[in-house]
Amino acid sequence: MRGGLELAQSKRRWRWGVGIVAALLLLGSAPWLAAAFPAGWSYLDRLLASHVAPRYEERLADLTEQNAALHHQLATAEAALAENEALRRLLDSQRVTGSWQPARVVARQPNSATLACTAAEGAAVVDPQGRYVGRVVENRPDDTCRIAFAGTEESPCAGLSGNFSGLLARHGGWVLTGLPADCGLPAGTVVTTPGGYWLGTLAETPQPDGDGLTASAALQDTADQNSLVFFVKK
Repeated sequence: MRGGLELAQSKRRWRWGVGIVAALLLLGSAPWLAAAFPAGWSYLDRLLASHVAPRYEERLADLTEQNAALHHQLATAEAALAENEALRRLLDSQRVTGSWQPARVVARQPNSATLACTAAEGAAVVDPQGRYVGRVVENRPDDTCRIAFAGTEESPCAGLSGNFSGLLARHGGWVLTGLPADCGLPAGTVVTTPGGYWLGTLAETPQPDGDGLTASAALQDTADQNSLVFFVKK
């Protein structure tokens, strides 16, 4: 019995060996076959391609489609997580009241941004910390709107600080200009819009301007204009 098993195993090993040798010989003689029988080799090449290539391309197309769908789902999930986190921060800030809709930034320009929402022109816009960003200046038919940042030509903004008022300007950061030279406001004084939205606090005591009549001061704790999500007043 044992002898029979050994003989069967020997035959199987012999067949495997013959198969491997034949494959090696075919691969080794491929250049010679292609030169000696170009038509036959070309036919064999086309035959293999007609069976292998379509299946490979079909599989590749399926994988590409699945990959695109997964990336879309991931982007949607990330956007939803960003909006939820922004909403949580807005509620924690306690700087705004009323109804606000979250809106993702879909395009950004130096003085403005495009948001994925519709809103009335003039509607106030704040960042996730409840700090005033600017206002809606254009509502578009593709369910987006464009906002202009406060202190720009499209969105001029006054700033109230203590008993005084000034004009918001953009000089690298936000600066409150046009304050009375003798206002004597201390650093840290809160600055708001006439509508009561948070603009920031004075980073320093206002410094007299060249005319000696007015003073200016840089602001701190201002809106994050690079935020991925803003909130628009409903």
